[in-house]
Amino acid sequence: MNRDQKQNFIESIKTIISEYSLILVFHYRGMSVNEISDLRVKSFQTGANIKVTNNRLIKIALDGSDKSEISEFFEGPTAIAYSNDPVELTKLIANFSKMNDKVVIIGGIMNKEILTVEKIIELSKLPSLDEARAKLIGLLNTPAQRITGLVAAPAGKVANVINAYSKK
Repeated sequence: MNRDQKQNFIESIKTIISEYSLILVFHYRGMSVNEISDLRVKSFQTGANIKVTNNRLIKIALDGSDKSEISEFFEGPTAIAYSNDPVELTKLIANFSKMNDKVVIIGGIMNKEILTVEKIIELSKLPSLDEARAKLIGLLNTPAQRITGLVAAPAGKVANVINAYSKK
């Protein structure tokens, strides 16, 4: 990598740091090109991105930023995954690491909060935004169905009373 390429890499990392709320760091030691490509394709489908890092250059990019605390995670063959949707990204990386033991989650940062591996796994278990919306709509529809049932119930009771009197 020449000087200009290094500077471009540092600038792209600075852009990622400023634009994305969630950055996950993971090791990919021993992964084949096909496995990394598979992970990248899956990440693009969820709206996330994966970038293989140069530890020295990423530490330079992180220096002085509001996410500089994650510098300690960059040892060995590291990559970052970044997105503004924390649930989808954490699900992707957590599930991929379960299927492929070569992906090892190290940690991450979300809105200036350091994420441990345990926190990342917890985030991955949350429902996605679409699932949460569906549950909310279901909850909102339930009272409407109950109200309809309550309004219809007295009419049914009145009909039963009239029917009982008619049989007398």
